[in-house]
Amino acid sequence: METKKMQEIYTEVIKLVTFFNKPENDKFLLETNNIELDFKLFPLFIAISHMQPVTVQKLSNFSGRPHSTISRQIQRLETKNLIQTKTNNHDNRSRVITLSLAGETLSSDIKIARFKTMEQVLSDITEQQEETIIDSLKLLNKAILKNAPTSKNND
Repeated sequence: METKKMQEIYTEVIKLVTFFNKPENDKFLLETNNIELDFKLFPLFIAISHMQPVTVQKLSNFSGRPHSTISRQIQRLETKNLIQTKTNNHDNRSRVITLSLAGETLSSDIKIARFKTMEQVLSDITEQQEETIIDSLKLLNKAILKNAPTSKNND
């Protein structure tokens, strides 16, 4: 593939990742959909919902944040009854984290809000364009994950 096209793909991917990683977008999603969650806890909550059951260490590695920071945020989510933790059967020094029933409900509310937002964003796109987007994203993910060092964890 020529360098110019590679640069264009890279630039578009970075734009998309940057959009989804902006805290103000999380805050806007929560506020406009009347979802009760501190937007600072949002990325961790979403990570738990996608990775559960998960340990603090895995969350720390995934987020690039210190173990102590993740532990404090886990305590806040647990205080709000959005997650539950239990001692890891394979390693008594760590805890396994899953969403509670209230957390599952919140996760569902967030998914609904995201789908609603995506429907609004894509309202001017034809069904054929939607299919092209889906096929292109699947192709890109497959190509990237095929040789990624962590591909075993991304299934």
